[in-house]
Amino acid sequence: MSDEELVDWIRESTGAVELQIERRSGGASREGYAVDVHTADGAVRALWLRADSGAGPQSDTLYSLRRESAVYRALGATTLRVAGLVAVHPERDAFLLERIDGDGRFAAITDPAQQVAVATSFMEQIALLHAIDPESLDLPELGPPTRIRDHVHAELDEWDGQYRANDEPEPLLVLALAWLRDRIPPDGDWPVVLVQGDTGPGNFMYRGSEVAAITDWELAHWGDLHEDLGWICVRDTQEPFTDLAARFRDYERFAGRRVDRDRLRYFRVLAQTRCAIGTRRGLLARDHRAETAAHLIFNTLHQRLLAEALTDAEDLDLPPTPSLDARQSDASWAFDVALEDLRAFIVPELGESFAARRAKGLARLLKYLREAQRLGPAAELAERTALAALLGHEVGDVREARAELCAAIDSGAADLRRVIPFCRARADWMNQIVGPAMGALADRHYSPIE
Repeated sequence: MSDEELVDWIRESTGAVELQIERRSGGASREGYAVDVHTADGAVRALWLRADSGAGPQSDTLYSLRRESAVYRALGATTLRVAGLVAVHPERDAFLLERIDGDGRFAAITDPAQQVAVATSFMEQIALLHAIDPESLDLPELGPPTRIRDHVHAELDEWDGQYRANDEPEPLLVLALAWLRDRIPPDGDWPVVLVQGDTGPGNFMYRGSEVAAITDWELAHWGDLHEDLGWICVRDTQEPFTDLAARFRDYERFAGRRVDRDRLRYFRVLAQTRCAIGTRRGLLARDHRAETAAHLIFNTLHQRLLAEALTDAEDLDLPPTPSLDARQSDASWAFDVALEDLRAFIVPELGESFAARRAKGLARLLKYLREAQRLGPAAELAERTALAALLGHEVGDVREARAELCAAIDSGAADLRRVIPFCRARADWMNQIVGPAMGALADRHYSPIE
């Protein structure tokens, strides 16, 4: 690590006489480092550093690492399985945790029985989380727990603000935010709980058949328990999480309360909207320090899934989107040569390093550029035609037409059920362009929830 000030803080916080620090993946928003602390008595302490470089989509938002560290601090006093908080930087967005011995890649489990056991163990932990009395948690950083409706409005305000911070119109996101505000379910007798806010496979560690720790609490807040269940639906599309309907029955058994499937569909749209806004922010930042290829791939996935979630929630029966017509490109061979160089010579030499991860990201960007050249003109023509039908006039500048549609949605002049098919088709066109870079994610859809 080249950040000497941060290294000095680690030494001071841990009493280290020697440090070994290795960059690892820290999620889409933040950096992660494995830290081995050697102390004067010869002991070695395994820690994990979370740090914000300022390049992530949640940098400079409500969801700071200082806020996340407070959640770790509060949950450390409960029976929930979380890593112990070691130290919080007094000024910068960085903190140290005990490093958990386990694996975070649920997809690495090949034994079906172990998959079910780990997934069931995770549902038990989520039920335990939701059983914690919010008043018993020392979490002033999250504000007071009030009503579910208040907390949903607060979340929508935050994510609406994040969307509008970029001056780039996106009808799907404006549509989703309007739909969510118009359809907030009544509180009823549902309790306010602490929700992780980004939960499911990929955000917990396991050993054997048990969850070792739940990780990544940066989006935690007060809310409805169905929001976490909606996040599980979303993350299941990235790392399939066994039979979701069965896992929700596990949750009902552990929690002692039913899961409302209609309510779950609403909160699945909310979770998916936040994913789409977050990955879009990362993509529009155009920051070389971030993992741009990952933002591109996951934004494409999340926008398509958001369109599908809205289609399902509105019970619309839409036909498949036709394939785009490809044009011949004289430059395709150059992309193919570069991709083969990366695959055959560069990536194998880098092993399992962070540099190898970035080289694979470069390969994905090259695949996207190749397809954008082949399919981009057809996608633009299809969108222009669809926008003209929605707006009732010919479309010249596509960006201006998107902005006009967004304004119509914001004002309430647009029929949301007419806009959903356009957004669904547009997300499908982008999925066709980015698909070769996405691999299996290009064909992932929501699993049945009942």
